[in-house]
Amino acid sequence: MDTLFQDLRFAARTLLKRPAFTAAVVLTLGLGIAANTAMFSVVNAVLLHPLPFDEADRLVTPNPISYRGFGISLSIPNYYDWKSQARSWESFGAYNGASAVLTGLDRPEVIRVRRVLGDFFDVLRVDAARGRLINADETEPGALPIAVITDGFWRNRLGGAEDAVGNAITLDGIPYTVIGVLPAGFEFPSPNDDVFVPMGLFSEDMSWEIRASSSGTRAIARLADGVSVEQAQADLDRIVARIQAEEDDTAATAELVTVAELYVGDIRTPIWILMGAVGLVLLIACANVANLLLVRGEGRQRELAVRTALGAGRGRVLRQLLTESLMLSVAGGVVGVGLAAVAIDSMVGGLPDGIPALVAQRIGMDTNVLAFTFGLSLLTGLLFGFAPALRSVRPDIVSTLKEGGRGAGGGRRRLSSGLVIAEIGLSLMLLAGAGLLVKSLGELHQIDKGFDETNVLTTRIPLPVSKYDTEEKWRAFYTELTERTKALPGVQYASVSQIFPLSGNSWETSISPEGVDPFDRDLRDSVLYYIADVDHFDVLGIDIVRGRKFDERDVVGAQRAIIVDETMAEKYWPGEDPIGKRLTMEWERPEGAPEDADPVPVYRTVVGVARHVRHYEIEETSRIEAYLPFHQTPRWWGFGGYLMIKTATDPASIVALLRGEVEAMDADQPLTLVRTLSDVVEARLSTYGAMRGLLVVFSAMALLLAAVGIYGVMSFSVAERAREIGIRMALGAERGTVLGMVCAQGMKLTAVGLAVGLGGALLVTRWMRSVLYGVGSTEPMTLAAVSVILATVALTATYLPARRATRVDPAIVLRDE
Repeated sequence: MDTLFQDLRFAARTLLKRPAFTAAVVLTLGLGIAANTAMFSVVNAVLLHPLPFDEADRLVTPNPISYRGFGISLSIPNYYDWKSQARSWESFGAYNGASAVLTGLDRPEVIRVRRVLGDFFDVLRVDAARGRLINADETEPGALPIAVITDGFWRNRLGGAEDAVGNAITLDGIPYTVIGVLPAGFEFPSPNDDVFVPMGLFSEDMSWEIRASSSGTRAIARLADGVSVEQAQADLDRIVARIQAEEDDTAATAELVTVAELYVGDIRTPIWILMGAVGLVLLIACANVANLLLVRGEGRQRELAVRTALGAGRGRVLRQLLTESLMLSVAGGVVGVGLAAVAIDSMVGGLPDGIPALVAQRIGMDTNVLAFTFGLSLLTGLLFGFAPALRSVRPDIVSTLKEGGRGAGGGRRRLSSGLVIAEIGLSLMLLAGAGLLVKSLGELHQIDKGFDETNVLTTRIPLPVSKYDTEEKWRAFYTELTERTKALPGVQYASVSQIFPLSGNSWETSISPEGVDPFDRDLRDSVLYYIADVDHFDVLGIDIVRGRKFDERDVVGAQRAIIVDETMAEKYWPGEDPIGKRLTMEWERPEGAPEDADPVPVYRTVVGVARHVRHYEIEETSRIEAYLPFHQTPRWWGFGGYLMIKTATDPASIVALLRGEVEAMDADQPLTLVRTLSDVVEARLSTYGAMRGLLVVFSAMALLLAAVGIYGVMSFSVAERAREIGIRMALGAERGTVLGMVCAQGMKLTAVGLAVGLGGALLVTRWMRSVLYGVGSTEPMTLAAVSVILATVALTATYLPARRATRVDPAIVLRDE
């Protein structure tokens, strides 16, 4: 222990005697460690510990899969069967989301409501902070209007009132008795949730008993102790097989995934790519520091030889040098933690929307992150310190003392050159990845989405059923609102729909053309459909390629109309004119028929063909699409009207005016989700944007470190070769010749580094294929461009020492010799 303290004291004294060297090393390492610490905080929160629940690894969700192969939401009959017949659950619940208008407080406000069914709270093992939670038997049809509120809602809306439990809040005109308050920090499935209510209250509107119906519901379960995901999946497969055999072979199957996987989703690969990128930055920093230590080690050869001559063994000297390296790395780690704390705050705001808020807000410095930083600091110290320390422990004491410490051996030069080559190669790999992402994002911005987001404002105005209880009231409100909106200054068009492109929600059903048996499900196709007002296509800039848009003819009582997209027209009527063709996607009981009569298909006539719109995501085309006229479509459950407005100027300028118009129509009706369609599009590209931004930053760091590394090596090389250069110039060598000689040395290293880096870049960018769009992983122009950038930086870093070499005075150099 005493020896260790001696090593530490000596290391501290040695480093303090060279403050410039120490500061350069600590700052270089601090930058590399800070980048890794900041990214690991994301990995820790998003990938390693995404859910703040007890035994979160046992939380799973069975994702229903349609017999056609795409994901759907959960039907209530499937919920009951999957819950009661499976042997794999400790507890099983479900939930769906909705919005409601909160009244009775300061002013009307749209809040987020979560409807729960079964063991929802038991699955998550959460207890109430005040009062109690909703029990499973209170969530069934016939449930009472009770509510559990979040801690944030209790504090922000109710002022933290002590008597909140037992009192009522009014949602959509209905009083709900508050029975409990959730603990602070409970934010599942979203931090935006305010109130939890029984799902059974809405059973009459949810097609509760229809297995083929899905209404946005998702199940959540806790695996029984000792049951694996694979065993639970086999259990579900058994239940689904029985249902398909007894009822309908088109019943949905179930794909069991962990809740953590559900939350992480497609963001896993981009995060690991970024973690790999900061790892490369740290390796470059380590190579830089190793080169600095090699240079410093050459200057200490005489000191170390003296210590060895006085009896210090090679192991003892090696340990002392490694102690200094570890002290530098720990100091770099401390600096890195400070820089990372600042970086994390900046980075969280720029994270992609693909990371759920529940997960993103938990990103920060915790014990796991600090432990990672400490371990990384120690590993870094060993990584950059071992080779220079081993090189510095020279066995030839006599020759070293005779040389007086002058000159470096070929071994040091080879190692130093190898480190520079590695820096250049690693930098090229980073630059290649960043370049491909920059180009990929450019390609995404150029995609023909089928609509134009320019100057389009969107806002949701859900009307409570308790107040707008007839279809006439409901339709009249939206009709008057669109007319009032069109009269606002700067407004060109206004339209109402239940969804809009890239909104994150969708309405789907099955459809079949006339002439195809509508009762045969195998012959029906899944269709994405919009309920569209007259100006819908003008607001979104969707071209009608054939036929007409909706107009005043498309009202209740007239011939039912439908507009199809070009992909549907090509699928059903290739080479034919689709105008006048008929389709069915609705079933109604004939007028005057008894209540127990079976519904029959209702056909609509195609009046127009629209351009295909990318609704789900920008990168992929959507399924076939159809549009139903708003004034000819009955009010369906779950319709929360989106008002979309096309303006001639900045759409944000009309928000206050629009709010005034809504309040004039109904003082209890607020706006919610006010945003521009451009912001929606950018949010969909946020993963690419965040990756591009971070990789560009990391690449800039790599370029800077590589330039410093090349500059340092070439500067030391010039100092070493001062005598040689002096002799050459004394013998008549021109300054240009000397300049070219030194630059050639640096560019030779650069060329080798570029060659190595290109090989590595081909491997790394192949790994990135899943996050690229419209570009190949071996894009020649991108690789050539980043190679030129790196070569230019390297040439600049080489030229400065080379120019200094041309100013060597031969007389002074030779006189010193």
